[in-house]
Amino acid sequence: MNFAEMVKNTLHKEIFSEEDLKIFLKEKKASVIHSGISRSLKAKDFIKLKRGLYLLGKRLRQGQISKFFIASKMYTPTYISFESALSYHGLIPEAVYVTTSACPQRLKKLFKTPLGEFSYDYVPCRPFFLGVEHTSIQGGVLIANPLKALFDLIYLRKKKYSSLMEIESDLRIEREEIMPFVRQITVKELEELANSYGKRSIKKFLEVLVRETK
Repeated sequence: MNFAEMVKNTLHKEIFSEEDLKIFLKEKKASVIHSGISRSLKAKDFIKLKRGLYLLGKRLRQGQISKFFIASKMYTPTYISFESALSYHGLIPEAVYVTTSACPQRLKKLFKTPLGEFSYDYVPCRPFFLGVEHTSIQGGVLIANPLKALFDLIYLRKKKYSSLMEIESDLRIEREEIMPFVRQITVKELEELANSYGKRSIKKFLEVLVRETK
């Protein structure tokens, strides 16, 4: 049994930190752990996601691993949003090549890994997880519901949309795709979500949606 196989059998998880290794392999010297990590990376039994965070290589994993799951482990607290969530809900036609997430800190992060790029952008919504769904993806990845993801993207783009036609032109999301989700909730719930941002651009778009429901 090599180092990577020992880690798999000891930790029982596919994404882990160097700190995890130090805790679960506490009988091992730090130099042994560092050497084991280096060998495992070279043998592709470990994949480096960012400094101090690793994923078991394909040989040691059980089945496919979701990029959404990886994103949830790369940086916390976060949830999948913006283009990735809109694509997940079937609202945008284009393929999304960067896995996009929202975070409550005023920062912008981009991690480039062998499995793709993962971006994190600030969203001012309070409570932060309002409009976020707990999914069944690999143990419960958090994903913004369609309207939350759309509001997040409008905030990120810093644009004021005065009609759904502008949304369709700019974001390629058609009215017929948005409105079924709008009609699933009450105007009060819609207002609660929009007001949680405290931003005029979101309140402006709220007026558009309320007008469309009449």
